[in-house]
Amino acid sequence: MVKMPVAKNIELVGSSSKSWEDAVNAAFTEAKKTLRNIRRIKVLGYSAIVEGDEIKEYRARVKITFLVER
Repeated sequence: MVKMPVAKNIELVGSSSKSWEDAVNAAFTEAKKTLRNIRRIKVLGYSAIVEGDEIKEYRARVKITFLVER
């Protein structure tokens, strides 16, 4: 019998004081500390924290897909 790969998705929120791209990279950096076989990152949305007239924190909500090991 051929074993088919099984994938799992998790959602994370990354944050950065620099940019949304850095926020996505922050989420990925944290995910790869504990997950192996990451195959895909999908950006689900962006948001920002504003204080005064400035963006103080960029946030990116991402879905990370990885293969389950057996």
